[in-house]
Amino acid sequence: MADSARLKKILDVVVAAHGGDYSQRISLEEIPDDLLEVEVGINFLLDELAMREQEAEAHRESIAAQAAQLADQTTALIRALSTPIITLSPGVLALPLIGDFDDQRAEDTTATLLERVARERASHVLLDLTGVESVSPTTASAILRMIRTARLLGVTCLVTGIHPTAALQFAELEPDPDLLQTHANVSDALALVLRDTSRR
Repeated sequence: MADSARLKKILDVVVAAHGGDYSQRISLEEIPDDLLEVEVGINFLLDELAMREQEAEAHRESIAAQAAQLADQTTALIRALSTPIITLSPGVLALPLIGDFDDQRAEDTTATLLERVARERASHVLLDLTGVESVSPTTASAILRMIRTARLLGVTCLVTGIHPTAALQFAELEPDPDLLQTHANVSDALALVLRDTSRR
């Protein structure tokens, strides 16, 4: 009977281990028989499996942390590439906007732009919308907020390359005419800015 109970315990522990539970152990009664060797061997194997499981978990956590860090770096890189601010002339920056322009991207772009404006002491920024075929109300509002924010720093923003559908969306918002200065293309806007700056 005693052997039957021990065999049942061995079986229970093995079944649990097969299911991924390495925490159970067989109580050893120090009875010098063939079952004792089996019990000791199973306990030793469970110790090894538990240790390897801990190592594997630590490795998985390390990989997850590295993946999260890489994702953050990738996101930062994408944001940087999606905000390609170009210096056209001393004090004159160009910011081509491409693709979707939601609130989050508007916030990131505004922060990047203001930092660049402060660093280069820019007086003019050319916002080129050639790569933005359609503008939602949210996008139009975000762009106008960015222009107003830059204006508070004494920066004049000129918008270029507005598509007809985008122009209609801006018109519906009834922006201040002095705020939304538009030009057909970057060349025209830059020529105007250079003329203005040369007179000063």
